[in-house]
This record gives sequence, structure tokens and C-alpha cells, in this order.
Amino acid sequence: MKRKIILSTAFIISLLPMLLNQYGGAKGVQEISGIINLLNPIGILSVVIFIAGVWMPFKKETTSKILGFLGTFGIVVSEIYKFFTWHAMTITGEISIQNSVMLAYPEFYVGLVVSVIMVVIYVIVCNTEEGNNP
Repeated sequence: MKRKIILSTAFIISLLPMLLNQYGGAKGVQEISGIINLLNPIGILSVVIFIAGVWMPFKKETTSKILGFLGTFGIVVSEIYKFFTWHAMTITGEISIQNSVMLAYPEFYVGLVVSVIMVVIYVIVCNTEEGNNP
């Protein structure tokens, strides 16, 4: 139970940077919250998979570990997907690495690093002796 609480708390903390404005053309003029990373299908599914992997009892603990990992990794995928696509529909009309880099605020990169750290934390916690049952 302690591992489940630790993993869930770490996961929630890793999502906090999404509350910051991560994208936009100009600070104070056009800012888009990182919540859009969670509101796309990849983000929603990743959160559900993480919760299922950590809190639902499965016959095989490997299933729990894999689902939890996919949930944390899915958040990273969701952030990268939105990084490349959010501006295509609203501002630029095209998918471009140059536009993605130009229109992302430093908070996006902080959030991405925190999400990657969460993946590492999940792997470490699940691979410890006591952490075999997330």
C-alpha cells in the first residue's frame, strides 16, 4: 500500500507543471496551459492506465508494472505529441519543428523533464525488493 501511495503522489506531482502555461505566441497575449497535454486521448488514456496499473489487483504483478509504466510513459508521449501539433490547427496550419520550438515556453521543457523523471522513478520503485507489488 505504501508503494501505491508513493507512486500515486509522485505521479500527481509530475503532472503539476501542466498547470503552467506551456505554449503560445507571446507571453501575456496568447498562452495555452499544459492541461491540453492531458486532455488529448493519449493523455487521458495514460492517466487511466496508470491508475489501473497501480491500484487494480491483477493476477500477475507484471501486468500491474507494465500498465503503470505505460501510463507514465504515455504522459511523455502525450506531451511530445502536443508539442508538435498544438499550433497546427490554431496558429500556423502546419506541423513544424521550428514552430514547435519557437512557440513552446520554458515551462514545457520543465514539464517534459519532470515527466521523464517520473518514468525513471516508477521503474526504480517497481524494481526494488519491497516495491514488487505496486
